[in-house]
Amino acid sequence: MFLQTFGTTIVDYNFAASPPPNIVYLAPNIGTFVLADNGTANFAWQKDKNIEFYCETLKYKGIRTISNVKYYECEMLVQTEEMIMKLLFASKRASIDAGYRIFYQRPQDEDYQLWAWDAQTFKLHKGANH
Repeated sequence: MFLQTFGTTIVDYNFAASPPPNIVYLAPNIGTFVLADNGTANFAWQKDKNIEFYCETLKYKGIRTISNVKYYECEMLVQTEEMIMKLLFASKRASIDAGYRIFYQRPQDEDYQLWAWDAQTFKLHKGANH
């Protein structure tokens, strides 16, 4: 799915370590993802006819560049299924009319799958407002 999203463009997976960006991604039909020192993921996941809600910890890894687009890369250990999912969060909107894209990859997946195309972002504040 990920490679298909970019068509026949040359895909590279360059990685650079960096500090967490302190951003929240809000994907309307999925949930929220906080990319920070103590990152969290609160999301809904459909399995067959059931919808399950998860609250998991995100571990920020760095910035991955794919086809000249920068993505924030995170890992998430889904406790109930004891598997690590990899997540990519676009650092820029897909287009003026679209939101930010979020991709996921489970251990059994060969490539990343598009999870959200309409996410919005919000900056986090480091300290409490006085």
